[in-house]
Amino acid sequence: MSRLSTVVVECKCGKDIFKYQKAGTGRLIKCFLGRILEDYISLPKHLPTGASVLCSKCGERIGTIQLIHGAPAVKLNQGQIQPVRIG
Repeated sequence: MSRLSTVVVECKCGKDIFKYQKAGTGRLIKCFLGRILEDYISLPKHLPTGASVLCSKCGERIGTIQLIHGAPAVKLNQGQIQPVRIG
């Protein structure tokens, strides 16, 4: 069973995007929507695949909605978020 860690995903501009339960170790690459604990940018409930997730402060693209292993997730734009690494 993988270990869950709670992390805050933050934009490069300093705006908190969401609080997320990360499984395992290593870099944060994708965020499954079902594991988001607190949403600070008010993501719509049903985003279509391919939709961009934007920072509500600076307007930059944080990531893109994709289906990963059949579950909706935000595939993060690594250049726009503060680095998150566990372990």
